[in-house]
Amino acid sequence: MINKIIMISVISTASLMSSNVLAGQPGVVYGGIQYASLDATISVDGTTIPEDFSPTALIGRIGSNINQNFSIEGRLGLGLSDDTITATDGVDTASLSVELDTLIGVYGIGHIMLNETSSVYGLIGFSKLDGTITAYLTNFGSASISEDESGLSYGIGADIGVGNNVALNLEYVQYLNKSDFDVSALAAGVKFGF
Repeated sequence: MINKIIMISVISTASLMSSNVLAGQPGVVYGGIQYASLDATISVDGTTIPEDFSPTALIGRIGSNINQNFSIEGRLGLGLSDDTITATDGVDTASLSVELDTLIGVYGIGHIMLNETSSVYGLIGFSKLDGTITAYLTNFGSASISEDESGLSYGIGADIGVGNNVALNLEYVQYLNKSDFDVSALAAGVKFGF
């Protein structure tokens, strides 16, 4: 019985120690979550609103390593908070707010391994963003419109291993770069290997 407990302990310890090595290995599935601060620029009829909006989002990630240097990843993001710009002339008040409703995307990610558990990477893929723009003007009330846009996305980031199949993540992504909408994000999060 004692030998069996010792053997199980040795196997468990060895598997935990080797799990970091699997971080970039083929077939490993991973998931993660990020807190993102978005930077959104909006143009209306060719005129760019002079202020940028900074709503926030929570982004879930799931992916699979195809090999040590390439992964395929899907993302789903949900807006956490909107950002509002307000102007007043002392009598009337006008405001405009922007909120991300959802973000859906698929990306290819090329990794350069720094060691067994950490890497820097570049990503490229396709994103679809749904958002709500709300305008308010004193004596006229408010009105909202929902917009959705999709397009090419690209970015850079780093995964820094901190434990058994756990990495901290920092990245910058240009989710949309269109004439009416320009949306990028600076995000930080955690990533888990399975």
